[in-house]
Amino acid sequence: MLKNVLKVTLRRLRKDIGYTLLIVLGLTIGITSSLFLLLYVIDDLSFDQFFKYRDRIVRVVSHITESDDEFTWISTQLPLGPQMLEDYPEVEQFVRIIPTGRMLFEYDDTRMYDEDVLSVDSSFFNVFSYLLLVGDPLTVLKEPNSMVVTESFATRFFGSEDPFGKSIKAGDRTYEVKGVMKDVPHNTHLPFSALVVIRDLSKYEKNPVSWGSFNISTYLLLKDGTDIPAFQEKIQEMYDKYIAQTLEEMNWQVEYKLEPVSDIYLKSDAGTYSGRSSDMKFVYIFSIVAFFMLLVASINYMNLATTRSFERAHEVGMRRIAGSRRGPLIVQFFIESLILTIIALIASIVIIIILFPAFNQFTGKIFDIHYLLNAKVIVTLVAIIFFVGLLGGSYPAIYLSRFDPASVMKGEIGAGRSSLFARKILVVLQFSVSVALIVNTWLIYKQLHFLMNKDLGFNPENVVILRFDDETMSQKYPVLREALQKNPDIISISSSNNQIGNSTMKWIMEVETSEGIQEKGLNIYGCDYDFSKTMGIEIVNGRDFSPEFQTDTSIAAIINQTMAARFNWDQPLGKKITNKWRRQAEMPPFYVVGVMKDFHQSGLYEPIKTLMLVLSENNFLVNIRINSQHIQETLGSIEATWTEVFPNKPFTYTFLEDEYNEQFKADQKRGTIFLFFSLLLILIACLGIVGLASFTVEQRTNEIGIRKVLGASVGKIIVLFGREYLVLVGFSLILGYVFSYFYLKHWLQDYTYPTSLDAWMFVGTGLFATLITLISISVSAIRAGLTNPAESLRTE
Repeated sequence: MLKNVLKVTLRRLRKDIGYTLLIVLGLTIGITSSLFLLLYVIDDLSFDQFFKYRDRIVRVVSHITESDDEFTWISTQLPLGPQMLEDYPEVEQFVRIIPTGRMLFEYDDTRMYDEDVLSVDSSFFNVFSYLLLVGDPLTVLKEPNSMVVTESFATRFFGSEDPFGKSIKAGDRTYEVKGVMKDVPHNTHLPFSALVVIRDLSKYEKNPVSWGSFNISTYLLLKDGTDIPAFQEKIQEMYDKYIAQTLEEMNWQVEYKLEPVSDIYLKSDAGTYSGRSSDMKFVYIFSIVAFFMLLVASINYMNLATTRSFERAHEVGMRRIAGSRRGPLIVQFFIESLILTIIALIASIVIIIILFPAFNQFTGKIFDIHYLLNAKVIVTLVAIIFFVGLLGGSYPAIYLSRFDPASVMKGEIGAGRSSLFARKILVVLQFSVSVALIVNTWLIYKQLHFLMNKDLGFNPENVVILRFDDETMSQKYPVLREALQKNPDIISISSSNNQIGNSTMKWIMEVETSEGIQEKGLNIYGCDYDFSKTMGIEIVNGRDFSPEFQTDTSIAAIINQTMAARFNWDQPLGKKITNKWRRQAEMPPFYVVGVMKDFHQSGLYEPIKTLMLVLSENNFLVNIRINSQHIQETLGSIEATWTEVFPNKPFTYTFLEDEYNEQFKADQKRGTIFLFFSLLLILIACLGIVGLASFTVEQRTNEIGIRKVLGASVGKIIVLFGREYLVLVGFSLILGYVFSYFYLKHWLQDYTYPTSLDAWMFVGTGLFATLITLISISVSAIRAGLTNPAESLRTE
């Protein structure tokens, strides 16, 4: 029986090749779109899942609460890990991690920078189950100057040589390669190119003062069966035991939170030092969109399948008269649907493989053909076949197989209002989903445009950033500055110990407030005299730093408007800000000499925080504002000057604007994804409109013929059909608008600086959907209007 059903199905699909291709096209677009989104979701959900002890590894983050502020740091105190191992039997092992920042490595004649090296405890491989190609994971990091390198690091510095046992220099330390491992998988929040051993910290771990410094990331390996929420509650007692004596007088409360390693990428509020993080809500959104893509593709198939109801009805009628039961007919329609789905899936896989490079480019993923062999991907492909095949074939199978043979032979099928009404509901659902996606895409791009054009409070354009590796280099800054200033295309030069767009150091300071002297955490930024000038930061009250005031080097401070408002300073100039450690060293306090306009130091996804600038020497960043007319020539001049001053240091640079705009990349990628898939969903919906219009034409062939005989023009025929479908679009717009409005109002709340949800987004979407509908129905309507009335009435 099955063989006969397959033979009949294939013959049927081959006979009506145009209809088959139309259905396969709709299914291919839907499956390709949903599969891309599902691959994205599967990859996001795979982050840090490859660790052997992923259910037992947690990261400790510090939630700090002040009287008027709160924040969460991914860093903890140095003694935390060892103390937890000592105090709590639930802790099997700990490892502390410090990103080293940019390091200059030297091996023979090779000198290159690397920014992805981690400084870790020797227990690293006891916690994280990375595979070592060379070396024993239990001893590879035991020695003080041990180093483990990845294959890519080894290739960069050692070429084809065996890296094991080789020595490589970085600053004042020489490391010996004791291990080689495979490159770290891309799907981790903790990327690195090499590992080095943390310097001996034992003398700091027992010092009570160390409990006041948050400067290291701590991961714990918990014993099997540990209740993580209960353990998190238990460790809060550490505040009273070890921290209160250091931080209580500052009115700081510290709460430790435990984040399972497999949740960090998608669920952490603290983020990651590498910047690799996403949000679980986008997993949900992309999953829902993928589901609707498949649903709309299935609905489109239903509509197109039932447009052939009149033709298929005679086939069904003849088979029923010949003795066929309804069951085999239903099986045939389902098998036909599954075959069409498999053909579409094969076509989708080919398209996906071809488009992988483009998809990787705007998503930041690294998919290739091998990724399709992933077990989860294979399960997803099988699920798609059955979901689309069975759902798409369900309505045709049930609808067509129930035809009564006698009614078919009399030509009485196909006129039912209920079936047409059901198909209209499906079309409304298709367009509602499309409308919601389009409005969502409008808002993403509007939000992105709003952020990228917001007044930053500084000017990031044409600012070149150079970096010093150590204090020896920074001490030569005056020499470099003097040489650079000879170039007329260099407008201004300054130095700083931080870069705009990055987080800043937080110091505990005694501040004059309306409630008296209070200890507060303040973000501090060290810079030189020309920093404000170079960055285009406006001083709105008081003055900037100036060499004319000799005391500026030791006591002057410039604060931002947010800091003045936080402490209710109507007259901030002259306010005293004291660092107790400076006081203990008999150093004077700072006094406010100026108030600068707020600028977005930490980017536009975080609120502006209190910020204080102080003069500092030996900074490690050089900020150079250059003329926009001769950028390449000026960069060449800067490189020549750098090489003259630092002949043994490679010249590297970045543009502040490029680095600052990195924060927008995630939204740019999501906007592109939504735009692309919105257009595809509209295309699928249009195919549905064409199918339904064709079905309606088939049902109303005689009516059209009579209207033509009575003098109706082609235009009137188009209006007749258009009016009916515009009503459907109207219902679609209402449903799509309602969902979009309430969802997007909630979505905007996640932004610190949200844009507005404007009426033009809905109006524009409505006009676009209406235009697309008119174009779609015109195909069938024009064909119907041009049909010879004699041909139309011949069916009578």
